[in-house]
Amino acid sequence: MTEVEELRPVPRERAILESFFTQLGMFSFDRAKDYVEKEKDISKSAGAIWAALLAALAHLAAAEKAYHSMTFLGQKMGGQSFFSRKDSIRTIYTSLYNELRKVVTMGRHSQPGSASYLEDLLSHLSEQLCHFTQARMEMADLYEKMHSLGSQKSINSEELVTTLEAVLHKYSSKFHHPILGRVEESFQMEVDVVTQLLRCQAQVSEWYFLPALLSLHGANSKLTSWGQLFQRQKETRKHLFGGQSQKAVQPPHLYLWLQRFQAALLAKFSFYFHEALSRQTAPADMRALTARTTPDYHGKICSFIRKHDASNVSLVFDNRGSESFQGHGYHHPHSYREAPKGVEQFPAVVSLPSGERPLTHWPNVIMMMGDRAAELNTLDKVVHFYDDKVQSTYYLTRPEPHFTLVVIFDGRKSEKDLHIASFLQEISSSLRNSKPFGSLKPGSKG
Repeated sequence: MTEVEELRPVPRERAILESFFTQLGMFSFDRAKDYVEKEKDISKSAGAIWAALLAALAHLAAAEKAYHSMTFLGQKMGGQSFFSRKDSIRTIYTSLYNELRKVVTMGRHSQPGSASYLEDLLSHLSEQLCHFTQARMEMADLYEKMHSLGSQKSINSEELVTTLEAVLHKYSSKFHHPILGRVEESFQMEVDVVTQLLRCQAQVSEWYFLPALLSLHGANSKLTSWGQLFQRQKETRKHLFGGQSQKAVQPPHLYLWLQRFQAALLAKFSFYFHEALSRQTAPADMRALTARTTPDYHGKICSFIRKHDASNVSLVFDNRGSESFQGHGYHHPHSYREAPKGVEQFPAVVSLPSGERPLTHWPNVIMMMGDRAAELNTLDKVVHFYDDKVQSTYYLTRPEPHFTLVVIFDGRKSEKDLHIASFLQEISSSLRNSKPFGSLKPGSKG
């Protein structure tokens, strides 16, 4: 066999690999798996290294499907459950990693001078895919951790961001071969979106307007371009009695969850920065825009005020210890403003129905935030107080460390009013934004 004949099959194998990874990058996991399995049956007479890689690629497609479906979350550690017999995602990727290492070894152990361009290519790709499987395991561990945080009262988003940045730094140039372009692009986009959403969560909780806006916008842009992959591809379905129809491929659960998490952050962002955003449009347009968020915090609170005849509902920000605080919205980084003192250290993020905080009540609100801090810091307690001097009842709860939700009524209200307490707990729990983490697993509530 001449050298020219030996090289002749390579373009075909390369085309097969490119087609497989394109399908994988477009989340067509079943199609990709069927494609390499058929190819494996057709090319039984091909070399052992090619057959070994095709078998590994079929397992890769199955692993990617399991990963993106998130069904592995919440499984007991130890590999297999006696009843479900489902391998854990770590077991699946570890097995795949071992398969790929064998392909790498096969390429390296070819007889001197006999290693073709194809064997070198397959060995090289397998080595890079080994890094990819390790990256997947680290991301799966992170999602497992995020899922477990769904029941927590507070989440340290910055810690999760640090972990994600370390994963991206570690693997960003480890599977860079042009054939793996779609896989690398998809991985990069996923990590970027999750990072920006978690960063936005931390920034909103510190009441940082512009950084949170940029993170939210960045995540939305990437999610939109990611979503275009699904719109571009159609799935042909044959009917029982002849004919066929085309249907868009359904996005995997992970993508849908990221969309829902982004929607929850948008709702929270719209509420925390309602005053700054309101300056940019007419009141009627602002109401229409916030009504489209899920949940619509502004609409819910306005409805509660009307239904229960509340005097005021305010979200108070405690900016003590924040050297960079300058007030609502965006401020130029070099603009100077004296650090707030006294009651100005406790601005109203939102104050309804008038938009202005009730000045006569504010000293009482601040006093209770200090006196009842231990109860409020449990993050699930509703504090009740009646002031005989001003003939008013106050209810306070703390959704997260720097923010306190206050409801004020004229006259005396019972501490045991379940409607008020349950409303405050519902809004507070939702603002914490930890429930979406619980819904990472398909079928979970969140």
